[in-house]
Amino acid sequence: MKKTDIVETATGKLKGFLKNGLHIFKGIPFAQPPIDNLRFKDTVEKEPWEGILEAIEFGPIAPQPDIIGSSIRFHPQSEDCLTLNIWTPACDNGMRPVMVWIHGGGFHYGGSPSPRYNREFLSQRGDVCLITINYRLGALGNLYITDKVSNLGFMDQITALKWIYDNITNFGGDPNNITIFGESAGSTAVCTLLSMPAAIPFIRRAICQSGAVDPQAHHPEGGLIASKKLFSRLGIKMGDVDALRKTSVETLIKTEAEIRLEKWEKRDWTGYPPIIDGSKVPEHPLLVIKKGSSKNVDLLIGTNLNENTFFSLLTPELQHINWKDLTDVLKARFKNFDLDRNQVEKMIHLFKHSRDNPFDILNAISTNLIFRYPSIRVAEAQSKQNNNTYMYLFTYRTPVLGGNHGATHALEIPFVFGTLDNTEFGVYPKRDEINSVLSNHIMDSWISFARTGNPNHDKIPEWPAYRVDNRYTLLFGKRIKVEKDPLRTERLAFEELPYNH
Repeated sequence: MKKTDIVETATGKLKGFLKNGLHIFKGIPFAQPPIDNLRFKDTVEKEPWEGILEAIEFGPIAPQPDIIGSSIRFHPQSEDCLTLNIWTPACDNGMRPVMVWIHGGGFHYGGSPSPRYNREFLSQRGDVCLITINYRLGALGNLYITDKVSNLGFMDQITALKWIYDNITNFGGDPNNITIFGESAGSTAVCTLLSMPAAIPFIRRAICQSGAVDPQAHHPEGGLIASKKLFSRLGIKMGDVDALRKTSVETLIKTEAEIRLEKWEKRDWTGYPPIIDGSKVPEHPLLVIKKGSSKNVDLLIGTNLNENTFFSLLTPELQHINWKDLTDVLKARFKNFDLDRNQVEKMIHLFKHSRDNPFDILNAISTNLIFRYPSIRVAEAQSKQNNNTYMYLFTYRTPVLGGNHGATHALEIPFVFGTLDNTEFGVYPKRDEINSVLSNHIMDSWISFARTGNPNHDKIPEWPAYRVDNRYTLLFGKRIKVEKDPLRTERLAFEELPYNH
């Protein structure tokens, strides 16, 4: 392994390695380990180390439950997980665009070492500095206790962004051109960071893939309910953080996983991050964005056409749902709106125009409820503040698993990173001529946006900015095209709901 030259940072010297024309640095600590008395406390910036750090291996990922089939299932886990990784064409004065990836996983799973996030292709293709980060997950990152503990995982992300801002020049990057991007929970994190005063100075552009802030959620009451269940199950007095610090990480993860499974079975999403705490997240993120918190941040946001089919894998009994049960299931999913059966049946009727079976309608409505319509709300809010706001819809249907999952959740990830393989994996198709070309076009749009704030390039149709009076959206499928207000009837159906924000 050929090593890089020594790179100086504000926290110490380090060396990476050279591979495929890139300078690669892995496992760089950006914060003090959040262990012992720092567990359940806001992130503390990294103290300088002595000597030369060998940054050649990924650090441990955040503690999390085991998931069969996960690409990082056997990667080491530790509470000492706050590290980042850098891929750059050169450690020079190139002042390249910087792209910082925030992984998904529902704020409970995942980590930066996933091979689906292979950063080499995007960094090489776009001549950009590409960075991935870890952050605290589960209760360790999302516990909420009024005026004591809140939004720790988001503070990890901000501390990582500050480290990047302070040091990326030495890795060939431009600290004033940082794009944050993420998928699912990572995308929700991006939207949240756009509303957090401590994060805004470090962000120039943002890309949100299949995740936004829920206009009906994130209230402190939900966070307290989740925390009370954890304390109660552990036999600890609510709010006794010192006692919680003495609980083993294994017990914490196991107990929280049991509670989450029970909530999943009841379709209970209370306590989902972020939590509006009045300081770090001062108000509902969507409301803050509407007020112009991120007016100087360019935004690219979108979803996949059939997001919810991914989650149907977890509830196979719903694949044979009938019309009566469909109404009951959707009434439960719309409980935050307090809809009666007639209102739910009206929603079903509107979605019947383009779908003819209960399972497809369930997935379409759930996709809009959880992903697409919240993303549209963010795009609407940001487009009134910044002209560089763009919307996409990923429509490529995976042929894997009989082709029944369509453009499902997370399917776009290997297209964004150029990591389509020669074999199928999960819902991911093997590489062929069509999806390789699509991947190249998506990568070029993401790179162009990170460089200029505009995702257009000469291989795609002209992609107009998103406005509420036209709603131009680029569809990434076997055919790439621009549509004005796609799926308009479904959007209008959701506009009739009594949203809080």
